Amino acid sequence: MQYPNFKEEKKLWRRGFKIVAGLDEAGRGCERSDAEVLTNNGWKFYNVVNSNDKVLSYTDDGYMKWQKIEKIIEKDFKGNLIELKNRGVDIIVTPEHYFTVVRRVFKRDKKDNNRLKLVGYETRKERKAVSELADNDFIPRGGKWKGDSDGFFRLPGIDKHKELIIDTKIWLAFLGIFLAEGSVYYYKKKGMYRITISQYKDASIKKYEKIYKLLKMLPFRFNKLKNGFNCCDKQLYTYLSQFGKRYDKFIPKDIKNLSPNLLNILIDWMMVGDGGCYIGKDRMRVCVYYTVSKKLRDDFEEILLKAGWTYHTSVRPLKNRYIGKRIIKKENLVPCFEIRLRRNNKAQIKSLHKKKRFYKGKVFCLQLSKYHNFYVRRSGTGYFTGNSLAGLVVAAAVIVKESRIKNKELRELNGVKDSKQLTPKQRESLYKLLTSHPQIRWGIGRVSEKVIDKINILEATKLAMQKALKNLGCRVYYLILDGSFKIKSKIPQKSIIATASHNCSLGHKRKIDFSFLPSISIIKADEKVFSCAAASIIAKVTRDKIMLRYDKKYPKYNFKKHKGYPTKLHRKILKKIGPCPIHRKSFSWT
Repeated sequence: MQYPNFKEEKKLWRRGFKIVAGLDEAGRGCERSDAEVLTNNGWKFYNVVNSNDKVLSYTDDGYMKWQKIEKIIEKDFKGNLIELKNRGVDIIVTPEHYFTVVRRVFKRDKKDNNRLKLVGYETRKERKAVSELADNDFIPRGGKWKGDSDGFFRLPGIDKHKELIIDTKIWLAFLGIFLAEGSVYYYKKKGMYRITISQYKDASIKKYEKIYKLLKMLPFRFNKLKNGFNCCDKQLYTYLSQFGKRYDKFIPKDIKNLSPNLLNILIDWMMVGDGGCYIGKDRMRVCVYYTVSKKLRDDFEEILLKAGWTYHTSVRPLKNRYIGKRIIKKENLVPCFEIRLRRNNKAQIKSLHKKKRFYKGKVFCLQLSKYHNFYVRRSGTGYFTGNSLAGLVVAAAVIVKESRIKNKELRELNGVKDSKQLTPKQRESLYKLLTSHPQIRWGIGRVSEKVIDKINILEATKLAMQKALKNLGCRVYYLILDGSFKIKSKIPQKSIIATASHNCSLGHKRKIDFSFLPSISIIKADEKVFSCAAASIIAKVTRDKIMLRYDKKYPKYNFKKHKGYPTKLHRKILKKIGPCPIHRKSFSWT
């Protein structure tokens, strides 16, 4: 058996710091920074998401709803990320990341010899960490969408032309074919406005007649041409001119918020112009949509999701093109997006290939008050990922006595590492060893729910840390910080280094201001520094024990099972009987 790894502590001991110290906290997991978030203002990378945006979340009953962002979390990460990947989904998260999980529901059919038959899916009561996902778990990639069901579209009036009221279904069909094949032009010399729908009659007479039949339903006069149709209505031109040229086209926000049956009409007519279907492998019908507009690609993916589809988007390889004998080099062409429509709105863990990928850089997450998940996309596919939570704050501080570091008794602590990488049984076993070991000094600090409500979670975390350090029973001069914190302070000749960790249901690393102490910053200190790992174990186990005591005091709330985190079960209980004295009033549990 080897000794525990005191590499980082020894570096400081050699510099004259005889008693080494550090700081850590337990997290709930984050996404790698290359994922885009679906907001009510379009797709955004984490670094441009702001608190005014709303994100699309998957609810307990399988619906999708917009909800506000409480906080945007950013932290440094260095280590192995977990990748779950197949053709339909690409997930890359930190090891402690949590997911909303869906399971299949079976019932016995009495009419068929009492055999088990699949009757649907339901959201599990508890969220799961990525390391705990089972083969029969599913990660939601889509859900049900209610949306608006307006029966009529109102075309704004202009000059002497009054507002026109058009049947929504007819208007969506026209908008779909316009986004695919339409354009507008204004002739200054003649003062003439023109709307054109391109479609060669000789190429497909059925499609040509189908489009003309639709145009006749509109309150505008469209003329037949060999290569399409045109109209010279100023009122229609004024509205459609906002979409610009083919590289700038988009779907208006009010249209994207319509109900699934209306959005499917829009999708069908966009496919008529710029899409196609064919029979693929296993006689499956495959439908593909093409566009050169990045904004239209983003909007099309959003309405696909709301209409009950999923998708996989790729960029078609650029090739030289010819117009007659004239060559157009690929360097001068704009990339074309190829969007494949799919119906598989769940990703089964069994079908995903799991592996570790080393990463050094920023990771991000969002803190939400409800549902605790939001939709992201990566590599042309999307899924609902978990978010950060908030709850009870418990801090732990640890000091290892350097003078006895070679003692054989320390060998039994070789298994100490970040609490997130241990099972509950392993944490409990190491907790007993750490808290009873003669060469380890530790302290605990906790902040009540009432104080959290008064001073907010960040200030409560600082206070819990300070209490833990105070309860060490000795003066602390130096801290090892987890992350990339930069605290300017002169280091005294003789320093005591203390390790502190706080455990709460908060899903990210908080930047604690300990500027009154000299310190050193180490990324992933809870994995590299023994004292930080030990503190994270003590903090985690202590918090769990506190929740078990609460379970005995308030048995109706089942704290033993959900540990105070806002899971489906916890929220259901709160909705039924209301909060108890230990619940945070400043946190939305609904």
